[in-house]
Amino acid sequence: MRTFLISIILITVSLLSEAQNNFSVSDIDALTYKQYMQKDWKNLIKTGKRAKRKGIDFYYLQYRTGIAYYELKKYAEAVKYFEKIHSENPEDETILEYLYYSYLFSGRIEDARLTATYFSRKAKERLNIETEYPFIKALYFSTIQNVNDDYGHIPETDETVEQKTVLNESWYNISAEHYIGDRLTVFHGYSRLQMSNDIKDTNPDLPEEYLEDINQNEYYLSLKYHAGKGFNITGAFHYLNTLYYSPVYITIGRRTSLTYLYYFRENSVAGFLKFDKSFSIFNAAVESSVSDLNGKFQIQPALSLKIYPFANTKFYSETKGIYHIEDDNGTKRYSPVIKQTLGINFLKYSLLNISATYGDLLNYTEYNAFITNNDLDLTKLKAEIYLNFGLSKGRFNIFLNYQYNQKENTYLINDNEITEDYTNHIIAGGIKWYFSKY
Repeated sequence: MRTFLISIILITVSLLSEAQNNFSVSDIDALTYKQYMQKDWKNLIKTGKRAKRKGIDFYYLQYRTGIAYYELKKYAEAVKYFEKIHSENPEDETILEYLYYSYLFSGRIEDARLTATYFSRKAKERLNIETEYPFIKALYFSTIQNVNDDYGHIPETDETVEQKTVLNESWYNISAEHYIGDRLTVFHGYSRLQMSNDIKDTNPDLPEEYLEDINQNEYYLSLKYHAGKGFNITGAFHYLNTLYYSPVYITIGRRTSLTYLYYFRENSVAGFLKFDKSFSIFNAAVESSVSDLNGKFQIQPALSLKIYPFANTKFYSETKGIYHIEDDNGTKRYSPVIKQTLGINFLKYSLLNISATYGDLLNYTEYNAFITNNDLDLTKLKAEIYLNFGLSKGRFNIFLNYQYNQKENTYLINDNEITEDYTNHIIAGGIKWYFSKY
């Protein structure tokens, strides 16, 4: 009798469980509608996932699930639902609005920009969305100042020394950004680097110690093309014209004249190509730069993965692996490099980035080859903090950047190679003015 009762109970529980799992489309429709009206977003998402496992899917389930993710500020998750129902009902501007802001708040600016073109004129006015942009979308002004430890070697009486040390270094930039059509973004700018070095030399035709000045003029051009949903192609070109000279002032009587120990120019270029794809909470990229900095050939392929764990831009983590290859007249140098970045958006229009880069960094490029590090000293570790304050609804931005670099200077004492570790500090700042935000 006892066995019989247990069997009856097990069968009843099994039937009830199966009945609960065998939802029909009408059951799911009714339940998700109720959860939607009650704004029970988390349980609505759970119901949607359970329905999907049972092979149940329909228009309003996609619609409600997308809105549930949106209301929970999981915009990257909401995108796929609004993309699907928009393809089924492209005339519905409510869906288009949700899709636009899901792109925007998940960091997919190019997708949002293209989506905005499908709004009616009245919708654009209501949402204050611009699709006709001024010739200059944004202007950037920035400067970088370097501060180094005193790492110059003071020769003893019996020593001959060959060493170059940086005394001061400053960099200035002005850049502009343009929107061309619905898919192309153009960024270009002019930079000027000014540097003074102290040089100790054993060349009999030169003084034992003298000053060298460097003036470097740069032009940078970047084109970013939005090739498809979440897919962008970026190409860039960087030209550098570097003047090296060592001034000498000669005074004869009351007259002072200027001459030079040497005066010459070098030209260098860097090229860059990148493919990146956004999907769900991820952005993956493959890229490479090529350059001929300091008369050597460099190629710098890299892979990166950016993750938005909360499905919005409030926080992200990006890991980047770089393999730097340099060819100096047949002598090759291989340097694996790893960079980790954490980003936090706060106060709606402000951003904090913290990053660390580890590896042998010499004659390398950064930020889509916008920055070319062509000084002669090796960087072994770089830690960076970037802070951007957005004002006027994000149209006016003030940014500050601090870098801590562990560097290595190589020089000769009596023809013996010596390395000296020192610390370099970089302080940068500037403003960005957006005439049109998106």
